[in-house]
Amino acid sequence: MHRLIKIRVIRDFDRLEEHMRGCLGNLFDIHKTAAFFLPHADFYETTQGLVLRLDLAGVAAEDVSLSLAGHELVIRGRRRPPPPEGLRRFMHLEIPFGAFERRFMLPIAIDPQGVEARYVDGILEVQLPRRAAQSRQIPVKPAAE
Repeated sequence: MHRLIKIRVIRDFDRLEEHMRGCLGNLFDIHKTAAFFLPHADFYETTQGLVLRLDLAGVAAEDVSLSLAGHELVIRGRRRPPPPEGLRRFMHLEIPFGAFERRFMLPIAIDPQGVEARYVDGILEVQLPRRAAQSRQIPVKPAAE
């Protein structure tokens, strides 16, 4: 019985260590990119390609940029702080502001010319269409004698 408890404790510590490494890794990654918050995202595949939806409430469309390089989509932006007009002090402040950056690895080939982004009601929706399969006839040459 003691052996079983010991194994579970070791396994729990391993999980805790893995979780802490992940948290610290994310913390250091955020520091490198100078991001102050990470907007929530939904990323899914459809028959047409991929769709990414990002919750950017309070972010102006002109403060958002997207770039696609190979199989990586990078979205950067900034949520500006509330206007100080008439503001005496914050009573409760939970909505983060500042810079953000999200990176997504695309698991399928994308047609970069067909990518579209729409920003409606605080949600950025990026349509990433599949690259059309290209086919060609390959001639068979006779063997050289």
